[in-house]
Amino acid sequence: MSSLEWISSPEPINEEKDQQTVSPPNCDDFVGVVIPRQTLNTSAFEGFEPPLPKSTERDAIDTLLRDFSSYEIYDGSEFLSFQLDDFSIYKDRATNESNYGLIALNDVAKVAGSPVFFFDGTVRPEVVDDPVFYLERISFMTVSIGGYEDLERHGVGNDVWIQSTHCNTRGQIWYRLGKPAREYAPYHHTFLWVANLAKHFVDYLKENRNVALSAFKSHFREWLWEHHHLDSTFRGWLEEFGGSDFRQAIVAHAPFLRGQALGLGSEYEEHFLWDEIGLSSTPAVPKQPSRAKYTVVTPYIYKCFKDMPWGQYLQIVNLDSTMAARHQQLVHRMGFVPRKRGVVTGSKAPIEPGDVVAINRDNQTSWKGDDDLWYALVQRVSGAGHYLSLIWLYKATDTLCADLTYPHSNELFLSDHCNCGDSKIKVTEVVKKVSVTFFSDRAIDTDFFVRQTYHSGDETFRTLHKGDFECQCSKSQDRKYNVGDTVLVETSDVLEPVEIVEVSGDEVKVRVLLRRSRDFNDDSCRPNELVYTGHFRHIHLEQIRRRCHIRFFSEEQRDKGDIPAPYNRDGNGSAFYITCEESAQELRPMTRPASFCDGFDPLEAKRKLRALNLFCGGGTFDRGLEEGTAIRSEWAVEWDLPPMLTYRANHTNPEEVKLFRGSVDDFLAVAIRGQRSDLVAKLGQVEFISAGSPCQGYSLANSRKGNKVSLRNSSMIASVAAYVDFYRPQYAILENVPAMASKTHERNPLSQLICAFVGLGYQLRLMHLDAWSYGAPQSRSRLFLLIAAPGLQLPEHPALTHSHPMGTTLRSLGEAPNGLPFGERRWEVPIFKFVSAYEGTKDLPDLDRAKIASIPWPDHRTSRNESNMTQVIIDQVPKHPRKSGFPEAMTKGFLNFDPFPGDIKRRNPPSRAWSRVDPNFLIPTITTAISPHCKFTGRWLHWREDRLLTIMEARRAQGYPDSEVLVGRAAHQWKIVGNSVARQVALALGLSIREATLCNPPLPPYGETEEIIETCLNKKKRKRRLSEIVVNTSTATVVTTTTTTRYRLEQDLSVEDSSTGISTLSLGERTGTPFNDISNPLQVSLSPLSKPWNPILKTVKSVKDEGSSSEDPILID
Repeated sequence: MSSLEWISSPEPINEEKDQQTVSPPNCDDFVGVVIPRQTLNTSAFEGFEPPLPKSTERDAIDTLLRDFSSYEIYDGSEFLSFQLDDFSIYKDRATNESNYGLIALNDVAKVAGSPVFFFDGTVRPEVVDDPVFYLERISFMTVSIGGYEDLERHGVGNDVWIQSTHCNTRGQIWYRLGKPAREYAPYHHTFLWVANLAKHFVDYLKENRNVALSAFKSHFREWLWEHHHLDSTFRGWLEEFGGSDFRQAIVAHAPFLRGQALGLGSEYEEHFLWDEIGLSSTPAVPKQPSRAKYTVVTPYIYKCFKDMPWGQYLQIVNLDSTMAARHQQLVHRMGFVPRKRGVVTGSKAPIEPGDVVAINRDNQTSWKGDDDLWYALVQRVSGAGHYLSLIWLYKATDTLCADLTYPHSNELFLSDHCNCGDSKIKVTEVVKKVSVTFFSDRAIDTDFFVRQTYHSGDETFRTLHKGDFECQCSKSQDRKYNVGDTVLVETSDVLEPVEIVEVSGDEVKVRVLLRRSRDFNDDSCRPNELVYTGHFRHIHLEQIRRRCHIRFFSEEQRDKGDIPAPYNRDGNGSAFYITCEESAQELRPMTRPASFCDGFDPLEAKRKLRALNLFCGGGTFDRGLEEGTAIRSEWAVEWDLPPMLTYRANHTNPEEVKLFRGSVDDFLAVAIRGQRSDLVAKLGQVEFISAGSPCQGYSLANSRKGNKVSLRNSSMIASVAAYVDFYRPQYAILENVPAMASKTHERNPLSQLICAFVGLGYQLRLMHLDAWSYGAPQSRSRLFLLIAAPGLQLPEHPALTHSHPMGTTLRSLGEAPNGLPFGERRWEVPIFKFVSAYEGTKDLPDLDRAKIASIPWPDHRTSRNESNMTQVIIDQVPKHPRKSGFPEAMTKGFLNFDPFPGDIKRRNPPSRAWSRVDPNFLIPTITTAISPHCKFTGRWLHWREDRLLTIMEARRAQGYPDSEVLVGRAAHQWKIVGNSVARQVALALGLSIREATLCNPPLPPYGETEEIIETCLNKKKRKRRLSEIVVNTSTATVVTTTTTTRYRLEQDLSVEDSSTGISTLSLGERTGTPFNDISNPLQVSLSPLSKPWNPILKTVKSVKDEGSSSEDPILID
């Protein structure tokens, strides 16, 4: 509601005004001297001479009333008005010392309290030109706009009045606004556009019932055109906006629009729109009860995280017996209890391939840890039995888990580290052989168990497969390409998209696909639009780096904006589109040739993973993942109202998604207890979890990491882990700041989180992703943990598409136990040059000092209003050399006062306080609040204009599509953007997840786990001599030997067999804790082992089940 009193009445304007916008020049070109737009009323300047002798308002009104007292009747009321010309409206320094100057009338609605505003101008009768009186510093508090609730009127026309404080005391006397003063014209032009928006907005609400925000996406414009398209003034007004989606404009001017509507009647408050944009007492997403006082976790997660500095803020919630049984069934269905296993015993027989051996630690190694023995799997025995070819087995402390709390002290990981390129290991160096249970989640009467591999090169944990028993040195990396495939080939310093036409051995004939913007000098085209040509080249197979997605679209689809993601994202995700082909002297439209393998169709209907979004914020992370086409968001949890409403406003089906505005702790507690709630996902429903958990607890910008708020924020990673433990999704992804991996932590939270996930049996990939490498014009780096349930395809690291800016340094997340860095920044041949701050925002209009709103770009506004003092600082910061700031302004004497006396660090280099962004580099990391005064993160000034960066520029940095809407006041909108994951990164991750899901077999239907086991009951056991290494079977392996001959016995382990003592177990019999090193075997079927390095039992081992125990991560009280 406006702080001014607004009186609404019904009528329009009949003049067109142009708001001048200047396209920014090339940021390296010298343009000249630009005189900034005036921000103070002319009468405030020393030496000002008024156009006429200054009159008092009393004298002027007395004279006008005496000679011109013809009253008008408007809406049944009599009033008298006089014409106000050459006017300017402003906040006066005497009443507003810190923030004074010219102001548009629509902006006064944003001013808190009941301030008084002033105007200067000339007053005359409306019907004649004389007499004219010049008035100065006239106070007023009331404005009235006409033209409402009348569809016959096409705008507000000239029916805008203000009433001075003096006139208010003398009855219904008003000043009708006429021609503004030159310096005030841009302010008044913007106000008239917004006033006309308010008129059409009110008319639309009057004519339609229960209007929602979505109506302003297209229907509002269609309705307006139907009623007003014959009027040229209206068409000019509409053309100035330039689009058909008015949602951003409605939100940006919402307080003003609401004040105008409710001023006409309380019936306008009934529209659902107000609930959707947070301007009512009943928001569209209601607040949920807050009951949890601490971070809710499962017992397993509590044991993992209880020793963290914030462990005291964790609260265990247990499953009851019913929920525990259902959870147990889900654990089996998802493959966390392997159905097959294999055992290698530690016999005294000679060392053979497949044995696991222990070797004394190398004292000269850079490896950390204090284990005396290293373990390895024997690949080959060579040199007449004297030398061993090994694949090393790592303990958890040798991986990214480091020395944090890992739940299984007897688990080993088969690594990708062999000794093929190192010095040979002698048989005499073997201390002993050890027994190991492979493909199992527990050690079954053995020293250790192995269920996963660890790849130190790309920081991944993966489900153990038979092919892992052979090191990578002896494996060939076969890549198969077919005619019609589209791939990226390395030419010089960039990758180029081509179509494969012919493959002949290592020689490949490809069709050249040119880039329309680069190769045809067409700046109006997107960088990923290609042109089909008749040119061909021959390349070597090794020049092909990877596949890419290229799809044909029509020019009409392109021009209407109907090309879907990822093809409309400037090459993000290696996605391109083609609309035309090269002809003799022109480009002509074309359709896809029959031989061309079109890129995937993102609009194709298919089953998607059901996703739960935690800490969802404005939802751009989740929408980016959805654009990869593999997931569909069904549940979202967020604490704050503006981001929750933003999430809802941009969801394709807001009525279908279940939005929980409350604590993630309350959501999880309800789920674990099995309580009924329409908003809470039930066990077995969630297949994907995304979480951008609060980063403030780990951020380098947080100087209070030890206070309660920061510790609670830090503990939210345990909440995410608890969600994963309970719901057991197929995939989950977590984002946080790189500082989460910092060595400064007493106990490394990243390593502990990895311990928790891997301890559950999840595959895991750690990624350190730079936003600019995926097309974002922003220097934002984040770490991501991507996990996959056992046996599923682990998504690949998304390929980099854009180059690193010059000066980018090597960087990693930390140091691994082997002394080498982990989470290193990747360097790949790019497809595109990185997007600079200038390139990412060059189409946005100039704003000068950002005192006047942009009409076509409602979010192109700053998130805060600068005081006059800070504006002086901004004005005096040099624009050259690049990145200049407050220190340079002080050093060069541009500031004749010190606004921060005594603060030496702020005014001396390398302080970044009040410094300008380099247009040829990247926009700094968008944070939750802009802080230009900060000596560390103060680089927020525009490189050419005297203002801070706008919300629209922050949106571009974070990859928000221009079509999406942010709900809330300007500061809320900036915070939503700053809390987001860069959309470019989210989309790249979504596409990687898509590729992975395409490789997965369908999961067994929920609740059919026992039936799957029972299908193996009819198989018979078979014998093979040990010399028969090849095993072609899909059943389990148990070995029985005699004193004379060793045999390999194969049988289904779900069948009781008197010779082995193995019996069938039901799922409900599993008990035990994951932190218990001693567990009884759960006998289920095993996966086959591969030739020739099959782990083989060497001694008789009789296994008798004693009531089956397990390491199920959810404990039951």
